[in-house]
Amino acid sequence: TSLSGTNKVMFSKSFRCLIRLSQRPTAEELEQRNILKPRNEQEEMEEKREIKRRLTRKLSQRPTVEELRQAKILIRFSDYVEVSDAQDYDRRADKPWTRLTAADKAAIRKELNDFKSNEMEVHESSRHLTRYKLPACMIDITSNAAKNIGTHVPTSS
Repeated sequence: TSLSGTNKVMFSKSFRCLIRLSQRPTAEELEQRNILKPRNEQEEMEEKREIKRRLTRKLSQRPTVEELRQAKILIRFSDYVEVSDAQDYDRRADKPWTRLTAADKAAIRKELNDFKSNEMEVHESSRHLTRYKLPACMIDITSNAAKNIGTHVPTSS
């Protein structure tokens, strides 16, 4: 008999599935590889008892409703809810940093560097760890120069 196109596809998939399943390792092989742990009913019952003991202990240590109320953790809510109209407005946040020009960024960098070098108190032994923000155009130049010289130049982070 001849199989229709759909039946051929289904037969092919079923056959491939059977081949895959036949190649699957047995439970004994999985136990030998320490993938499947050998278990018996005694171990399972013992594990269930241990879990039950731990959960019971956790439940017994929970604070009472009265203790939660005294700690002002559990509060009583009103049975009634008041609903009123609110005006529609744009809830998207304003992101002013997306509108900064290169000059704005340079001014911020300069102000930060001035503050770090003149006003910020830094212990003398830690002064070498203070990072200064380099202008964006200087980062590539200085890091390439440092590679050639073999010294470390801090970059903006």
